[in-house]
Amino acid sequence: RAGLAIAQSTLGAWGGACGVRLHPLVDALREEVLQQAVLHADETPVQMLAPGKGKTHRAYLSAYSTTQFSDMKAVIYDFAESRAGEHAR
Repeated sequence: RAGLAIAQSTLGAWGGACGVRLHPLVDALREEVLQQAVLHADETPVQMLAPGKGKTHRAYLSAYSTTQFSDMKAVIYDFAESRAGEHAR
């Protein structure tokens, strides 16, 4: 907005640094959400590029949400490379 040119690599580094610093907060939110008696869940298949192979394979992005009746309103997301049961647990 100020008309400053900021390199895409710099913006990416800033975003990554924010993600690392917010990770403890995300972990705490995840623990609280997963302790709810009832959750809504959605699994969406996404294409993931296999490093070094130039091919994609199917991975999954899951969303877990509290219900409309819960005092806590939150959604957490989880990425998994397969549909193995260990990921849902």
